[in-house]
This record gives sequence, structure tokens and C-alpha cells, in this order.
Amino acid sequence: MFVLEYGTFPAIPARSGWAGGPREGPRVAAKDAGVSRIADGGHGGMGVSHQERAAMVRRVLVTTLILNWGVAGLKLGYGAWSDTLSMLADGYHSLLDGSANILGLIAMTIAVLPADRSHPYGHRKFESFAALGISFLLLLAAYEIGEGALNRWQAGTSPHVTLMSFVVMVITIGVNLFVSRYETRIGQELQSEILVADAMHTRSDFYASLTVLASLTAAKLGYSRLDLIAALFIVVLIARAGIRIIGQSLYVLSDASRLPPPTVEKAALQVGGVRDCHAVRSRGFADAIYMDLHILVDPRLTVAEAHEIAHRVEASLKAQFPEVADMVVHIEPDTAEERRRP
Repeated sequence: MFVLEYGTFPAIPARSGWAGGPREGPRVAAKDAGVSRIADGGHGGMGVSHQERAAMVRRVLVTTLILNWGVAGLKLGYGAWSDTLSMLADGYHSLLDGSANILGLIAMTIAVLPADRSHPYGHRKFESFAALGISFLLLLAAYEIGEGALNRWQAGTSPHVTLMSFVVMVITIGVNLFVSRYETRIGQELQSEILVADAMHTRSDFYASLTVLASLTAAKLGYSRLDLIAALFIVVLIARAGIRIIGQSLYVLSDASRLPPPTVEKAALQVGGVRDCHAVRSRGFADAIYMDLHILVDPRLTVAEAHEIAHRVEASLKAQFPEVADMVVHIEPDTAEERRRP
């Protein structure tokens, strides 16, 4: 997408390939305010459509939901029977993993909706909102587990440890390790905030399960109080994962810069005809960045010639930054007045 900001550019009549006829590439629409916009439907460099990506994310979430609830039922059932607080805490953590999967499925149903008048950039930020929701579930779980650990400490009860206790935890550790690696791999490939956040959630569950296994060993050897210490350690792991997810989600929701302006400016200046580049702004997702920038060109150029330079700038930058989904190039005449602008 380009914006031609008319200064001393000479006017030219509309013709095919500019404003008056069809051409390959961007669509052109003249505006009454003296600004012409060239809009194209940019896309990221993932190699799959938005709908295909959402379908893949949903399949992963459904798979992990089934696995998470399976291990949650196993840990909660045996943890309640054996009165093992750390196993119960780990079971509730796995249960929340499943709840986070459901939240992710709902969010992806909305996030896949196409852009419309009220959401011209699409609905994908709902994915970030869902990741933020997962973080709040984690912090709530940390609070409740911590409260339960303190109550157990005051009551002075001890867990009942058997061989089955170890079998249950070994099974759940294996499942957690598989789910975490599976979600991390697919999440990184698809640049999915929900999958990466859920993988972090599951990873904390994996470490928590290792801690439970260690606490059961300690209890079997007569150090039952370590079961309570393990539960508190789980609280720290869960809270840490929640805080990290909040930071990542807010990075997108607050429109934080995605590409360093000096790098983009340097790349734009490599295109012939570009005399200067400034006011570079970027935001969005790791694989779908929205960017705008200003370039200065020879003021004696015709609008068509300036447009051609802008077209080359867009093509060059998208080749160097394939994660750019949409770009607005503001074309300005290279004058003293324009160079004084920030």
C-alpha cells in the first residue's frame, strides 16, 4: 500500500496501470483529499492461509485438551485417595491446562473471522486476549494451591505413598513432556501466541510433576514435610509462567514495535531513487507485521515514476522481511521542508 503525498510532483493524466485502468499487482483508488492510496492484501511468510493456520491450531488444542484432562483425572483421583497435596495441586494445574485449551478454541473461532468494517485489521488479537486469559487462570491456580499448602502445613497431615503414586507421576510426566514439545514446535512454526502460551503452561506442569515425584520420594524416606515445600515450589513455577505470558500478550496488544527502524531505513535506502527514509513504524504479530514508512524522492519525478519507486520499495522490504503482512509507503518530495519533518 502506498500513499503519495503531493508536494511539487508534476501532475499526470490517469492511464492504464495507474488510476485509470487495470494492472497486475496493487489496486489503486484516488481520494478527494489529494492523496492516492494503493492497497494490496499483504500476507505473512508462513506459507499457509489464515484459515488453514487456525484449523491447525484448533487441532493441536483439541489433542492437548484430551491429554491434559486425562492426566488431570489420573492425578486428582489418586491424589485424593492417597492424600498427597502436591499431586492434587499438580492435578488441578493439569485441569486448568484443559480449561486453557477450551479458552483457546473459543478464541480461535473468533480470531479466524475475516476483516470487516469494524475490524479492518482482522480479529487475530482475540488470540492475544485468550493468551492473557490463560495467564490469569495460572495466577488464580497459583493462589489456590498456595493457600491449600499453608492449610495443609497447619493441619500437619502426611501423604500416603505407594508404588502406584510413582507410576501415576511417571505417566503424567511423559504426557506433559510430549504435549509441551508438541505445542512448542507447532506454536513456533505457526507463530501462534495461544500455542506458545499453552506450551509454557504445560511446561510448568512438567516441572511441577518432577517436583511431585521428588517429594513423593522424600515422603517415602520419612521427610513428609517436603511434600508441602514441593507444593509451594509449584506455586512459584505457575506464577512465573503466568507473568511471562502476560508480558508476551501485552507486547502485541499494546502495538509494540516489531522491526527496528534503522534496519528498515537502511533496507529502503538500497532501492534506487530513494533519497531518504524516516518515520518507520511497525506493529502486530511475529508473522503478521503491519508497517508504514516515509520515503523522499526527487521532486521532479512524475507521480507514476514516484509510484514505481514505492512499488520497488515495497517489493524489496517484503522480500527482506517476509513477516510483513501489509505496508504503507508514504512518498514525499525531497525538499528542505520535508527533510525538517521528524
